[in-house]
Amino acid sequence: MNGMHWRYLSAPWNSAIFREIILTVKGLPDELYKLCNDILLECDQFGSYERLCSFCRGHQKLYFLKLKLKKAADLQELYELNLPILVESEHEQYGWIFPTFLEALKQACPEEDARRGKLDNLSVKVKELINKPQVYLPKRPESEQRLFKSLLRIDFDEQEDLVKQALESQTFYKKTAAFLVHGEEKFGQETLVTRLSQLPQLRNGRQIKIKACSMNDISNLWDEVAKYLGIANQSSAFSSEQIIDIICQILQTQNLIFIIYEVNRTYIGFLPELLQDFWQRIIDKIHQKNNKETYLVMFLVDNKGYVCKSGVSLAWQLNQPEYPQIPLYLPPVSRFPPKKLQEWLGMAQAAEVVPESLCAETLLLESQGGVPELVYQRICYYCGSSWEGKLAQWLIQ
Repeated sequence: MNGMHWRYLSAPWNSAIFREIILTVKGLPDELYKLCNDILLECDQFGSYERLCSFCRGHQKLYFLKLKLKKAADLQELYELNLPILVESEHEQYGWIFPTFLEALKQACPEEDARRGKLDNLSVKVKELINKPQVYLPKRPESEQRLFKSLLRIDFDEQEDLVKQALESQTFYKKTAAFLVHGEEKFGQETLVTRLSQLPQLRNGRQIKIKACSMNDISNLWDEVAKYLGIANQSSAFSSEQIIDIICQILQTQNLIFIIYEVNRTYIGFLPELLQDFWQRIIDKIHQKNNKETYLVMFLVDNKGYVCKSGVSLAWQLNQPEYPQIPLYLPPVSRFPPKKLQEWLGMAQAAEVVPESLCAETLLLESQGGVPELVYQRICYYCGSSWEGKLAQWLIQ
């Protein structure tokens, strides 16, 4: 079956086991699909896209569906576009959501309404479906986690090697490093940062992730750091010096990684201020304390390739004396070369992570010649997963 591992499912639909796998039957059997069509289109909630969204919005367990539902030109199309969403959706806490959705529809009907009995009958058939031996469901989370981790290994070797060199070059008492991760939009900057933050030297470090877009004053950044440290809601505001002291305390026991996204969307003059009045102040303080055990690292993430052209101070070589007070320029992320993509596919297929039929030519053709995030999307598609869903969230958020 395209190199993927599958198993039968015989547990009840709401069991812990069932919630741990991808909750989709890859399409309903024809008879059940027709039954859904006949019954659901009788329900008032399918009277319009707005009514369907409103219905989901009013239920705690269904609320997340309102972001997934699709608009349609007529009621039949509304059903055809949204039934797969209802059938395939899962919630991390509530599990497979389709039986919950049917139960909510039933409860919305008056006791004497004939539709209530039909919905009850449909719910029974849906729950019975997953116990039938001919229904296959892909494993999760094991296979999906393996896919996630494997995707991190596609190329970006040059950037990783430089970061490793930078970390290893730090003296024993000055374990600090800063990097500019940059390139065109959708070229995988966030995924690369995830990969770099999982290097052995940095693994299990505490991460502070901040979007710098529209920041025009360094106080905005200090405020965001305070929120991450859990001290922003106290009655008296902490000064930047007090925040630095807390950062030094954290570094006594664990690595600390600042990941500052969207630095290309800040106001002119903010980045020099960030380096001088934020980053350099922090590292000056920790160097005074002779930190010896943990790393302090900062990644500046540029999704447009603007920063290196802005005139902001950058280290172009590791031996530059100003480093790590200023970030090291990493090679820009770019399209995946066909050779690198083919090498990764060979390893991923040998590990039974992706289908054996998937080839580099297909991925390149469908990703504008190897644009990283488009490659990730297509690989996920052929593996029955979703880049936009939990995969991207796991990698980036």
